Amino acid sequence: MENKRLLSIDTLRGLDMIFIMGLAPLLVSICRLLPGGANCWVATQMDHVAWNGLAIMDMVFPLFLFIAGLSFPFSYAKQVSRGRTPWQIHRKVLVRALVLAALGIVYNGFFDLQFPQRYASVLGRIGVAWMLATLLQMHLKTLPRALAAAGILVGYGLLITFVGAPDAPAGADPLSQEGCLNGYIDRLLLPGRLHNGNFDPEGLLGILPATVTAML
Repeated sequence: MENKRLLSIDTLRGLDMIFIMGLAPLLVSICRLLPGGANCWVATQMDHVAWNGLAIMDMVFPLFLFIAGLSFPFSYAKQVSRGRTPWQIHRKVLVRALVLAALGIVYNGFFDLQFPQRYASVLGRIGVAWMLATLLQMHLKTLPRALAAAGILVGYGLLITFVGAPDAPAGADPLSQEGCLNGYIDRLLLPGRLHNGNFDPEGLLGILPATVTAML
């Protein structure tokens, strides 16, 4: 049987999985043996930035979501060629999203039975954002998809830049953790415990730009 897998996608997925499985701590340990130690550029890139900025580790999750979206058109074409009905494909997409969200809750420590629990997760973000991107892929042609992606990003950018949290301290910047609308929506609508107390990096509003990452 002919192997129709794309080596480029598999290689990119493998690189991302290596980071997820622990390449970053290994690189930091190696850096400590070299001149500059843990202060060298590579070592400083192996952890997430506190708030503003961007490091290599901040790209690991978006890259995984990008790959998930990148793979879907091939999976969709295969399912259509096998005679799957639109209902069957939609059901599979929904089930996958729900399974990923559930696994994210389990990973957060669901079976520790310590409440309140954290329900937002990286896996949940991947599941929901991927699901929305696949629905747009299935129901919109290329130009409407591109316009939808641009509209989401511009709208999200304007929203978080100019609309701060109503409960923020006086003078708080809308782009700060204390003043951002993302945190307010999580505090208002997201049940359970937030990762950073008043803000969750995998919260609800961030699903919008994550959906565009998968659409790309």
